[in-house]
Amino acid sequence: MFKKLRIIFAILLILGLSTTLIANEWANYYFPDTFGSSWTYENQDSNELTRYAIEPQDVDGEMHRAFSYQPALEDWADYDYHTHPYFYQVSDDWIAFLVGNDIENATRAVTERQWQEVVTMMKEQINSQLPEGMRIDLDITYDLNIQAQDYFYFLPTPAAFNEEWEALQIDMQINLQMDLTSNMEAFPTTTQAITMALTLTETGIITGTETVDTDAGTFEDCLVITYSTAATVETDPDIPEAKSMFADAYSESTTTLWLAPNVGLVKMEQESESSGVTKTLELTNYEIKTTDSGSSESN
Repeated sequence: MFKKLRIIFAILLILGLSTTLIANEWANYYFPDTFGSSWTYENQDSNELTRYAIEPQDVDGEMHRAFSYQPALEDWADYDYHTHPYFYQVSDDWIAFLVGNDIENATRAVTERQWQEVVTMMKEQINSQLPEGMRIDLDITYDLNIQAQDYFYFLPTPAAFNEEWEALQIDMQINLQMDLTSNMEAFPTTTQAITMALTLTETGIITGTETVDTDAGTFEDCLVITYSTAATVETDPDIPEAKSMFADAYSESTTTLWLAPNVGLVKMEQESESSGVTKTLELTNYEIKTTDSGSSESN
């Protein structure tokens, strides 16, 4: 009896180790990160970004693998968690980026920039409908509360094709006060308080493999991952026009990444319905260190 139990436990242990090895091999195959490796990319504006694999770092008492970047990020509004993680973990289940605080900083910066554009647009729309010589001024103040989950679930390990997963959720609450004043005596000063609750949900899916041509070379069997972000909006009081405006400001965006075997990220394309802007990132050169001392691969 005890002999049979030992055999069963041994089989379970072997199966568990095999699963772990498969997951680790998958992660290393599509997301190599050996210390000393580097990747240089060029974006749509011909600006360069170089990622360096550095020694693991302690974050709040827990060790995380780490990257550094050159040049350093100067404006959080330019941050993209898909391609710019500083700390991450590779487990039996996920490659997960520790980006919660970074996303909150970036979302705040982007929201502040977007609101300036929204207020300008609203002023133009209101005044375009008034008789000549009449003006209405709009002043909006707001308090922003952002909560993003700690980890962005970048890639399951191992992963299956065409199986969707929830990669990230961001919850925002914006408390607005809108003050309207005019140069018309018949139009009194009006104040409107609005609370907006916004949830951004991002899902990921691996759609297949492709061959990708870049300045760093041609890469076959690249894993294609598409992340789609959708927004749900509620306002109090329920103002359909405001809900529509807010939803347009945070409308769906799509990010597609190509990961090459034994190289990692080689290309990114990101499209946003709200801005109409397409952002790109493409590998120009790289050096991948292997676990063998002094061994490396480069273009």
